[in-house]
Amino acid sequence: MLSFQDARRAILQTVPTMSTESAVLREAYHRILAADVVAGMDLPPFDNSSMDGYAIRSSDTANATGGNRMRLNIAGEVSAGQISRRELQPGTAVRIMTGAPIPEGADAVIEQELVDLRNGVIELHTRVAEGRNVRRRGEETQKGEIVLRKGTRLTPACVGVLASLGITHVELHVRPSVALLTTGSEIVGVEEPLAPGKIRNSNAYTLWGLVVESGGNPVDLGKAGDDEEEIRSKIELGLQNDVLVTSGGVSVGKHDLVLHVLKELGVAIQFWKVNIKPGMPMAFGLYRSAQSRIVPVFALPGNPVSTMVTFLQFVRPALTRMSGGVDDKPSLKLSAKLEHDIPKTDEKRHFSRGIVRNVQGNLFVRTTGSQSSGMLSSLVIANCLIVIPEERKDLKAGDEVEIELL
Repeated sequence: MLSFQDARRAILQTVPTMSTESAVLREAYHRILAADVVAGMDLPPFDNSSMDGYAIRSSDTANATGGNRMRLNIAGEVSAGQISRRELQPGTAVRIMTGAPIPEGADAVIEQELVDLRNGVIELHTRVAEGRNVRRRGEETQKGEIVLRKGTRLTPACVGVLASLGITHVELHVRPSVALLTTGSEIVGVEEPLAPGKIRNSNAYTLWGLVVESGGNPVDLGKAGDDEEEIRSKIELGLQNDVLVTSGGVSVGKHDLVLHVLKELGVAIQFWKVNIKPGMPMAFGLYRSAQSRIVPVFALPGNPVSTMVTFLQFVRPALTRMSGGVDDKPSLKLSAKLEHDIPKTDEKRHFSRGIVRNVQGNLFVRTTGSQSSGMLSSLVIANCLIVIPEERKDLKAGDEVEIELL
């Protein structure tokens, strides 16, 4: 069996990168930049106040120490969106609101709660440093500076920065279309009656959500029974997309037909079986279309937990790489102390469902209980995966382990 690291490497070194397109900002959320974004202006574009208060000359407060109070005449008012047309003269102050441009001649803002106002005069008894409560032009971003780099996934904050710079369109990688096929004669649709021996098609819904979260466009191929012709027909449709993901039919049973059909259709299987638990029988292949398009194919196990774990560890980073992302790590990794023993005798890498909690700044983790690969509900209560490397054996309470937050 291939090691986890080698399997991940084999995938990320071979998946293609999607083409690019220009998109408006409202279509850019959670997508990945295909080119650096350069600021065409300073941000903020002018010196402005970070407080409601009074714009002053700091030099006017040089003697405001101890019991010595300084008095400044109010020479006007400026609100956000307005501009003061007059230069601030020595011995005067201008009432100013948060975000309003600093009047010419002023170099500081004193908070309104730190002064006494009487008959159009403010009194203050503390020295004010130059630059106090002033947001300088260009202190956030300067014209010509790279504000977001190629490969950045655009969070709402990123999109907000782009909007503040007046950028209406950005160059993004196209979202890959991801065809989803679930297999097995025991599978029925969620709307169908549950006859004896049948189970509902939960994987179709889990995979759909995972693809959406990963930045892809899911395409539902439905389900196929353990029938070679039906599976072939569905897979042929799936190979017309950018990625094909199947679940079920990749083990060694009599009715595990997916790998056989993939090979017959010209999919070059790069590996089958990875040294992990759960998810060992997954396979990965590449299909070259008549138009020389490379389509990655992921044949995932059918057990619900195995399906989700292998997607998170292999498909999600592949979709990130295809979409132009530079970070292929599946999730944030932390260290935590085990709350109980975990028996382990094999030499596989385990991904155990866990619940991590913070106790006075220290992380402690326990499993969700049964680690059966058919128990999808365990991933509902889990907030992490406990990663147990191949070489580690029986773990004891108090041992440090690596966790990946879900």
